[in-house]
Amino acid sequence: MAEEAPTLVTPTDSAALSDNPELDIIFLHGLAGDRFSTWTNAAEELWPRLIADTFTNCRVYTCGFKSSRTAGIKAGDGTSIMDLGSLVADGLICRETPAPKTLFICHSLGGLVIKQMLRKCGDSADSDFNELGRSCVGVAFLATPHQGSKFASTLNTILSNGASKQLSQLTDSEEELISLNEYFRAHVGRKNIAVKSFYETEKTWGVQIVDKVSGNPGVYGSDPIPVEADHIGICKPETSDAPVHRSICKFIRDHLAKKTTGAGGPTGDEENKSLEDAIAGGEAGSSPHLDLLSDFEIFTQMSEDDRRDLETKLSVADRNYLVRTAKRKKERFHMDLRRHVGQPSAVARYVKLMADVESRFNRHVARVIADGGELSDVDCAIQNYVLDPCIEVHSTTDQAISANVVDGALYYLAGNCHIAWDND
Repeated sequence: MAEEAPTLVTPTDSAALSDNPELDIIFLHGLAGDRFSTWTNAAEELWPRLIADTFTNCRVYTCGFKSSRTAGIKAGDGTSIMDLGSLVADGLICRETPAPKTLFICHSLGGLVIKQMLRKCGDSADSDFNELGRSCVGVAFLATPHQGSKFASTLNTILSNGASKQLSQLTDSEEELISLNEYFRAHVGRKNIAVKSFYETEKTWGVQIVDKVSGNPGVYGSDPIPVEADHIGICKPETSDAPVHRSICKFIRDHLAKKTTGAGGPTGDEENKSLEDAIAGGEAGSSPHLDLLSDFEIFTQMSEDDRRDLETKLSVADRNYLVRTAKRKKERFHMDLRRHVGQPSAVARYVKLMADVESRFNRHVARVIADGGELSDVDCAIQNYVLDPCIEVHSTTDQAISANVVDGALYYLAGNCHIAWDND
């Protein structure tokens, strides 16, 4: 059987295999792994089989790829992650009896392949690919390096300890992978796909390969969960009582409990309800504001209108003296937002603040800039129409909003090209 072809994992009692599965559970390994050893613990127990024994109303598959054939994201010899996404998708659409819903469990860089696969399914004109993409209801990431400054070193560590040297090209492609993650974040928000993320707490080869920062996909409502294991052991639970196994089982049960229509996605009413519950923080009696979820997706991605970085924007506005401070405050705001991304009520506060800052800046400050106002005039407008009102409006008796936080939101929005400091 081809290395990349999905392999059905039957329950220990093969007679228990479902003829009409409610959910297909797909395991995908990462670089330097394979369809079986990646998921096999020291006692020679295969995790996908434990899942198959637990959920006999589902079908469990392992699929993969030959790491030696992977060259990188950019053009070059071998198979790229974009190619792997298509290859995995093609293998999955060839299943004889696909379930109406599909859930993915990915280890390490296999998570990047699944994100690329979903992108391929969404962009393709092939109805089979479209159907596979629509069937996806959840993705669980086990130690996948989504983002952060450690991305290149993470890849180097993995590649130098077992994967092909061809894969070194991946270390030059952080920008493309960040773009892929931005697409994924927006996609799962629109399609109501659940995301579960785990990161290891122990070192492998002397380093912690995927930590809480790089293991965070930045998806609204998904807070990364620590696992007391290293990068290799995180996907090899020792027993059925292992926390990561129990967490994945709950993830699966949650989807089995949902009703399906057509291709297996939630009904319109269920989708709206889940979005409302998420944006309302799951609190009874709270008023849902679905536009906040859309604003979150917009604010946390680069605008297409003006792709200049923050330093360039400040420099053309004769504010070079602000660059260092602005970068620091922008990064601090970004880190705070990411740290609270799994807490809907906290995210809602940040989104409301950013929406208010953007609105006030574009309504009052942009007019002063357009009229050729002096720097002091612009500063006064920012203080009077943005900083002071936002501090007053968004501070509560339990939590005060400081000027630094509002400044951070201002520079974060500027860095993501939602507000401009000049007329360009």
